[in-house]
Amino acid sequence: MRRLGLLLALLLATPAAAEPSPARGGWTSLELHVGGRILAAALSPKPSVDDILTIVIEGDGAAHDARGSPRGDPTPRNPVGRRIAMAWPSGGVAWLGRPCQYVADPACRPADWTTDRFSTQAVETASLAIDDLKALAGARRVRLVGWSGGGVLAALLTARRDDVAGLVTVAAPLDLAGWTLWHGASALPREGDPARLAAPLQTAQLHLLGAFDTIVPPVVAQTAARRLAGEDAAVVIGDARHTCCWTSLTPMMARVGR
Repeated sequence: MRRLGLLLALLLATPAAAEPSPARGGWTSLELHVGGRILAAALSPKPSVDDILTIVIEGDGAAHDARGSPRGDPTPRNPVGRRIAMAWPSGGVAWLGRPCQYVADPACRPADWTTDRFSTQAVETASLAIDDLKALAGARRVRLVGWSGGGVLAALLTARRDDVAGLVTVAAPLDLAGWTLWHGASALPREGDPARLAAPLQTAQLHLLGAFDTIVPPVVAQTAARRLAGEDAAVVIGDARHTCCWTSLTPMMARVGR
């Protein structure tokens, strides 16, 4: 587990950056109480288009310190998922945090942001949160967008829901077994690995990977991405790193699931 912790510390050791405020532009900050947990979220004032709400799921956050030990607070230092949500070009959009990020939840434990972050319970809790965001926005369907570990969760959610109009993953390790093997890290539980899902997923998809991403290099994710997307696989490898510069591609993302 220490080797896994060191890998995750590398993944999350991004430079501290000013956190974008959801209040900017009329966004509403939320705390969703779902499944006995509390999740941070934010909702834009934009109306949904074609009854579709785009929900951007945040990455894993600051899960480990430089020594590989779990942090007491996984709130991200560089919330790329939130930045993608705030850069969304049109239509209703929401941002969804991961367990124990930005909130004081007495049920939090380190497993929530380490070994159990893609567990069945984590997926169920996120699914309940999506139901709440849909109801608040008055939407009928969702477009799920996930950055990094949020993309893993978005794929798992797409496999279990029947209201997903489109799936977009951004720098996501969609083959967890291959990803941990590539980095020489301890394996994660198999239940949360998108590479093991029945494929292709029956929805429009776009999977974005960065040619200069040393955390999730295309070689460890593109095969799983193409399998999930099927014959019309939309897998794009751009000139990007793990944390930069995905917001410029939101117009491309917004075309998925129209």
